[in-house]
Amino acid sequence: MEPQTDKKQQDLTWLEHLQKNSWEPEVIISGITLAVLFIIPSKLFDFSVMLIQDYGLEAIPGKLVLVYATLVITVFKIFLVIHLIMRFIWAGMLGITYAFPQGVIKENLFKFSQNVDYPHPNSYLIKLERWCSMLYGFPISVAVPILSISLYLSALLGLYILFDLEFQVIYVIFMLSLVVLVVTTFVKKESKVKHSIGKSMSGTIGAVYQSNLGKWAFTYFSFLLLAISAPFISNDLSGFSDYEINVSLDDAEYEWPKDEGYFEEYNSEKNRFARVWTTHKTVNSEVLTIYLPLYKREEQSKTRMNELLVNEDSIQWNRLETYQDQYRIFVNDSLIEVKKWTKVRAGLTGQKALFGQILIAHLPAGIHEVRVEKLIYLTPFLGMGDELRHRKKWARFEFIKE
Repeated sequence: MEPQTDKKQQDLTWLEHLQKNSWEPEVIISGITLAVLFIIPSKLFDFSVMLIQDYGLEAIPGKLVLVYATLVITVFKIFLVIHLIMRFIWAGMLGITYAFPQGVIKENLFKFSQNVDYPHPNSYLIKLERWCSMLYGFPISVAVPILSISLYLSALLGLYILFDLEFQVIYVIFMLSLVVLVVTTFVKKESKVKHSIGKSMSGTIGAVYQSNLGKWAFTYFSFLLLAISAPFISNDLSGFSDYEINVSLDDAEYEWPKDEGYFEEYNSEKNRFARVWTTHKTVNSEVLTIYLPLYKREEQSKTRMNELLVNEDSIQWNRLETYQDQYRIFVNDSLIEVKKWTKVRAGLTGQKALFGQILIAHLPAGIHEVRVEKLIYLTPFLGMGDELRHRKKWARFEFIKE
């Protein structure tokens, strides 16, 4: 028994020593992790756009994955930033307690301050240490369950892309799974699902915080954390609506087109183009080069769109023979025809696109407008969709002919 007792005592001593000196790896890990986390959102954005354009994922599921993943990252960023700030304060307080071990010497203060009961700096140091240690583990209890849901959704979307399923099938499976999970967890007192969740790392950590801080305090704080994360998530999603090509541009984007979304020379962040683009805003030749981004799901919908066009009287559109037939291009309100389209990898990202040229030799020098309309197929979703729409405000930009 003595060797076991000594081993247990050694483990406890090691653990206490590790806890006392944990601030060093905490600060290092927080700094490195934060540097990585501030880079990841832009990569996730690019990855979601690639899934939509190159692999045929619809905009809504692509946005769902991006929102879930960004939420997890934002939660960790908030806590790690707060943790680093508090560690800096803790380090300052540690220096004060070392430099002035006696704390406050009342006799050396002004008389009007001598009657105040000042705590010893050690008391604040201990509180800061406790809060820093507590904050460091809290994101796991909130972010890990969200990450698990995000990974599950990603797996379903993988099946959706692999077998070319309808998104409504995946959506129903995903929502039913969540409902069954919630009902099983809260209704049944004894269930394998509840025990497996409880015995997981995030479940155990959540139970620790609930039991020590209070279950309602933990719940309110978790919801507050999600609310604080919302503006950061919205910022990370900025511009993603451009890739929701089933909808027209809003009035502001249509009347005030963003140059970085239509011209390669202004695309300093090297994002994929969403709707239509060219190389330069100022053209000094007789042709204007133009690119149409390739969306795989739009390309696959051509057969169904032709079937619906037969019985569609409200939309006047010719039968689709090629992918580019889904588009109508206007220059100064005059419908033009591009004689030849070529498949290329273009732009700063090398995305798949169709390359064509518009003759502008007849245009006078000055500012001219390019406008693109598109025929849209709305996929089936919970009894809706499976119909065509004509988007007149799909894309618009202005160029200058010298």
